[in-house]
Amino acid sequence: MRVLLVSLMAACCILSAGALFAQSNVSRPKSFNITRGSGTAAAGKILSGSDVERDIPVSKAENENTFVVIIANQMYKKVAPVEFALNDGRIFKEYCKRTLGIPSDNIHHVENATLNEIRAEVRWLKEVMDAYSGGAKIIFYYAGHGIPHESERTAYLLPVDGYETDIETGYKLGTLYRTLGEMPSQFVTVFIDACFGGSKREGDMIANARGAVIKVREEEPVGNMVVFTASQGDETAYSYKEQQHGMFTYFLLKKLKASRGDVTLGELDDYIRREVKRKSIVLNGKSQTPTVIPSLTLGEDWKNMKLK
Repeated sequence: MRVLLVSLMAACCILSAGALFAQSNVSRPKSFNITRGSGTAAAGKILSGSDVERDIPVSKAENENTFVVIIANQMYKKVAPVEFALNDGRIFKEYCKRTLGIPSDNIHHVENATLNEIRAEVRWLKEVMDAYSGGAKIIFYYAGHGIPHESERTAYLLPVDGYETDIETGYKLGTLYRTLGEMPSQFVTVFIDACFGGSKREGDMIANARGAVIKVREEEPVGNMVVFTASQGDETAYSYKEQQHGMFTYFLLKKLKASRGDVTLGELDDYIRREVKRKSIVLNGKSQTPTVIPSLTLGEDWKNMKLK
């Protein structure tokens, strides 16, 4: 009899614990965590520890007519790696899927992209925009090295198979803007976490032989386009070591998290610009000023636009 009574009491405790667990799951808000293994940036592995990788908001809305290309270049064949670029690309992809509600099939994410791979992804966007006859939107994100044309002072994205001393191996930023802007789309948003004066995220130069940072000319976007860049002029786009992301990308993700993706581009600009400027001067003792460049056709209307 005593054995039967103990068994019944144990069964009741298990059922009560199960009910409490189920109740806690029902009341828990939807979010998503990124679990990362250990590794080093130099080895090209994902690092963990950033608060923007925990409790990523999950959107109920579906953003089926937005298409995304993410280029995350960290491991270069001829130049130093870009610290945390793979982290940047992978976590930005998670925010696109979960917080902005963009289907996985609509997102092309390429790590350590060559020149031909970058060209192929831009071509894919063109084919998709043609198929949607102007009824879709574009998000283009890049984290990696940028290089300047020293005599023309124009900017280039540097593929992983490129040479910092040969701009012919780069992808001209003006060409990217023109190509994306001429596509039949509702709207194009570009995020560039790179600097183009010849420096690295750590603040030193890509090419040791170059004695000074070069101030490149600002490229003008065309069409219905807004470009967010990590820094301006001859400034460096720094990493945020504590959070294991590029500083620009970290605060971009931070605002998407806080707003659950429901943020205007004007609000996003204000937040990123303010927070990066403050954090950079405190941590690095140098200015980093994110910049937004809208196409002339948009006027001030871009400030009220949203990513979802």
